Amino acid sequence: MANKEQQEILKNGVKVWQKWRMENPNILLTLCLIPPLLAACGVFNNIVPSTSIPVEVDPSPTPTAIATVTLSPTLTSIPSPMSTPSDSLGTVALDFIALLCNADWMNGVQHITACPDPTDDQSGGYATTFNALSEELPVNTPILLMVPNANALFLRYPSFKVGARDRFRTTLRCGISAPCDVQFALEYYDTNGQYRGFMEWDYKTGDLPIDVDVDLSALAGQSVDFVLTLRLFHIIESPKHDNGLWIAPHIYRPIP
Repeated sequence: MANKEQQEILKNGVKVWQKWRMENPNILLTLCLIPPLLAACGVFNNIVPSTSIPVEVDPSPTPTAIATVTLSPTLTSIPSPMSTPSDSLGTVALDFIALLCNADWMNGVQHITACPDPTDDQSGGYATTFNALSEELPVNTPILLMVPNANALFLRYPSFKVGARDRFRTTLRCGISAPCDVQFALEYYDTNGQYRGFMEWDYKTGDLPIDVDVDLSALAGQSVDFVLTLRLFHIIESPKHDNGLWIAPHIYRPIP
C-alpha cells in the first residue's frame, strides 16, 4: 500500500511539474543554466516516468562548430502562394532540403547523427525527405519531414550571410493521416554564437496549411546559422503522430 501511495504522489508531482514547465519555459531554462542547479535538473529528469516528455534542458543545445558550406544560388522560378509576377523569378540562396545532411541535428537533450542509415536507431528523432504523393501533392514537390522523439527537434544549418532582400518561404502542415499539434519555428545562432528566437507558427489537425513568406531584412548583412525547429507541448502517443512537414523550405533572393 505504501508503494502505491508513493507512486501516486510521484505521478501527481510529475503532472504538476510538466504543467509548470510548459507555462514557464523561460524560467526553467534560466534555472537549469545556473551551474549549481544543473545536477538538480538532471536528478529530477531521471525520476520522470518513461512515458513523460524529457525535460528540455536547453532549447539551444551546446553549440558546436559547423563547417561553412559555400552556397551557389541557382536561378529558378519558384512557385509560392505569396509570390507575384514581379518577384516570381529569383535565386534559391539557401535550400534547406538540399543541405539537410550538412545540418547539425539536435533534440534538446543531445546531438544526433545527421542523415543516419535507415537501419540505425532513430529513437532520438530524425528528419528526411518525404513522398509528396502520399500527401496528395504534385509528385515533384520537395518536402522535409521532421519526426521528434519527445518535445523538440532542431536542424541547425551552416553559416549563411543574409541578403538585404532575402525572404524565407515554405508551406507548413502535418501529415494527412495522423493527428498533430505542433509548433514550427525559424530560429538562428547569431555571429556571437547566441541562440535567437525569430518566427514561430502553431499548427494542429484541421488547420489550413500555413503559407510562409517572411522578410529577412532585419538580419541583412549578418552571417547566421538558421535553425528549423519543431516543438511539442504534450506527451507523444505514437511515433506517427506530430510529424511536421516543411514544403519547399528555402531562402528566396529576388533579382535586383
